[in-house]
Amino acid sequence: METMNSKQIARDPQPRNVRHLKGDKMKRSPKLFSHPQIFSLRKLRSRLSLTLLWVSFALLAACGGDDGPPANGTASGRLIVPPSQVLEEEPNQTISQAQGVEDTWLVTGSASIDDPGFPLPGFPGFEVEDLYRVSATGRIQVILTIAEDDIFTNDLDLFLLDLDGNPVDASEGVTSTEMIDTATAGEFIIGVRVFEGSSAYALSFTPLSALPAEDRWTIPPDADFVPGEILVRFRSETPGATQSARAVASRFGLVAKRSLPRGAEMLSVSLPVRSSRASSESRKVFARRSAEDELKALTLDRIRRLRADPDVEYAEPNFIRKPSLSPDDPGFDLQWHYTLINLPEAWDISTGSEEITVAVLDSGVLSNHPDLRDRLTDGYDFVSQIDNANDGDGRDPDPEDPGDDPEGESSSFHGTHVAGTVGAATNNGDGVAGVTWSGRIMPLRVLGVQGGADVDIAQAIRYAVGLSNSTGTVPARPANILNMSFGGPGFSQTVQEAIQDARAEGAILVAAAGNESTRRASYPASFDGVISVSAVDLNLQLATYSNFGSGIDVAAPGGDTGVDLNGDSFGDGVLSTMGDDQGDFFYRFFQGTSMATPHAAGVFALMLAINPNLTPADIDQLLAGTHPDTTVRITQDLGQTGRDELYGHGLIDAAKAVVAAQSIPGGGGTPPSGSILAVSTNLLNFENFLEQLTFKITNAGIGTLQVTSITGDAPWLTLSPASGGTPLTVKATVNRNGLSDGERTATIQVSSNATQGAQSATIQVEMRVGGKTMGDVGEVFIIVLKPASADPVGQAETDAMQGYAFTTPGLEPGSYQFVAGTDLDDDGFICDIEDACGFSPGLVTINSGQNTPNIDFVLTTVVSPQSEAADSDTAEAKRISRLR
Repeated sequence: METMNSKQIARDPQPRNVRHLKGDKMKRSPKLFSHPQIFSLRKLRSRLSLTLLWVSFALLAACGGDDGPPANGTASGRLIVPPSQVLEEEPNQTISQAQGVEDTWLVTGSASIDDPGFPLPGFPGFEVEDLYRVSATGRIQVILTIAEDDIFTNDLDLFLLDLDGNPVDASEGVTSTEMIDTATAGEFIIGVRVFEGSSAYALSFTPLSALPAEDRWTIPPDADFVPGEILVRFRSETPGATQSARAVASRFGLVAKRSLPRGAEMLSVSLPVRSSRASSESRKVFARRSAEDELKALTLDRIRRLRADPDVEYAEPNFIRKPSLSPDDPGFDLQWHYTLINLPEAWDISTGSEEITVAVLDSGVLSNHPDLRDRLTDGYDFVSQIDNANDGDGRDPDPEDPGDDPEGESSSFHGTHVAGTVGAATNNGDGVAGVTWSGRIMPLRVLGVQGGADVDIAQAIRYAVGLSNSTGTVPARPANILNMSFGGPGFSQTVQEAIQDARAEGAILVAAAGNESTRRASYPASFDGVISVSAVDLNLQLATYSNFGSGIDVAAPGGDTGVDLNGDSFGDGVLSTMGDDQGDFFYRFFQGTSMATPHAAGVFALMLAINPNLTPADIDQLLAGTHPDTTVRITQDLGQTGRDELYGHGLIDAAKAVVAAQSIPGGGGTPPSGSILAVSTNLLNFENFLEQLTFKITNAGIGTLQVTSITGDAPWLTLSPASGGTPLTVKATVNRNGLSDGERTATIQVSSNATQGAQSATIQVEMRVGGKTMGDVGEVFIIVLKPASADPVGQAETDAMQGYAFTTPGLEPGSYQFVAGTDLDDDGFICDIEDACGFSPGLVTINSGQNTPNIDFVLTTVVSPQSEAADSDTAEAKRISRLR
């Protein structure tokens, strides 16, 4: 694999382990998929039910009278499927049948161990089930994302073959993604091999140039935790509290490992010694994983026993939190995500302060990266499990990231990317910009090869704010803000109390909402006292991977590497600092709520630089717009008016945030004296398939701002509205009718009565005519949801043969949320990992007896890994179900 220097850009949606061919593998546990090619009886019944429903609506309408209830209404529109998104075409298991794909496509498919396959030359017994032929004009990266990431029986691998089928390279890891880079341009065969089980998958080709909250004490069936470790605290009013940890542990067959702050204890349990397994199994890695599974089951059993004991206040697993990322790659001009939150306008007021420290709790940091080395303060490595640490020891004062690939080939270096967004060296003529230009970044390593354990995370939180912790040390200067771009299911009292203690010290804690596209609670984002951040894309829509729900506090740019709406030749991810296992430093685009979170943390650091007296409660009130000392909002309202489940209080607005910080007593400085014009983007790229895009005009100053005119200089471009008060959302629409094939450009001019700065702004427009204009993701279900309860009340269906146009059945007058998605595995839920998914932009209003037209929105394929339990009612309840 070639390496890249700091002047190169790699588009890497999710770097993972890239390994050579091998025999015995780790296995994953199953959630079997079918990939239907015909309508099942269940689907036929569903269609019959919908037909009867339509007949019922017609009869009711015919019998209605003046005194009856209001007539139902409908809604219609078209789903926009990017032409780069396609479905697997069977058969594709021989070289001659290999499905032709382009080097920018994303293919969704499925494969099973029972499928016929292509015999791999030179490797008897090896078959590759799905083959794809790709012609690349330069190096490309191929990423296989496995939908059913249950680690015991589902395992798909990725192969690079020559045109005769001979293996050139392979990625046979045991993570949820496999990745291969081609060394050169040329024509190749890409193969997906099933080592075990079956799964749907997403295969991406990239050129290198709603429901009630779950019981907080329920241990989710797919939650990961350290096998054999239990966190316990005994009740102070019971005799149990006076017993030694050793005596209490002995009662439950446990061993006391160490004492923790606030009276908690870590206890351990071990499997009894057994005879060795059969020799046929002892050669397999699976045998060790099976033993780990047994130890996990024993750990849960001891937790249940402890919880039933009256002496025990709480007992919980040592949960493991994992990064919320999905990757891809110089300079500020490519960082569209900063303009989206009006960061350049904020920099006119504040670029940060050396007195403010942001702690980045993550995988550690590449401390010699040229854009980070001068921003770092002393940190600490809290990963206590040596087999998880990957650096040969446990806790120590060195937070250097050794990588999360034990084979040292394709580590994610997640913390380095997050730290770069918070504060990459800026205005230095090199690399990329950070949200803050000055201030200190405290790297605290809590994530290892298998993620991060709660006991380590809790100690890192306490260390960050200068409280007693397991290291026996504290930093010279405590952190003001804690960024936690990781998460997982399962409430932990241990971590909750650490968060409460940190907040009591005045620290602001920010965490990623999660990348599972669900309402399901993810921690630490869902802990009390933590600001939960969802992710939006360049078009100000909720990113398809982002979690949502009542716990969301604010939204920030997380990106979407699957599309290029701004026409910069790179997927619309978040660009930041990166490195590799070979010691090279460069920059890459990633996507995820992990990327959104440091945007918010960085903005809070800019606010504290202006007003160091701000408290966590001040930030909460400013987000909600209820602060008694200012009327300035620090967010842009998106979606439903007011707080909603997708964006919380809205998109963080850096310019407004620093103005608000100045407005509160202690802010000092001079706030803006007038209105400032700000636009959310300087480029709209319609590609050759988009007809409408939106941009936002806001006032980055004080007072009121009136947009006097919004004009375009091309007859094929229309803009609405043409003027108005801010904030103002503008729809730009293109009409390709009668135009010859080729490229088109135009300019949008925005004029205003701003009293500070420029009164006008220019937005460039690009459009193409001709070529493939629509992809094919299969049958799509449009689900109509009640916004309050998220209960499905109606459903429409469409596909490529219908141009993805749809009309809903009759609906009672009111406002609804529309969600569209595929259900390729036919499990009754849309928007799973392998599915295409999209949300209507805001609520849709249905009027009595009328059709609401033009409900158009984009579908993109969900490729962020997730691992819902196959048989979990709780897990299924959190997903979006279609009507059967």
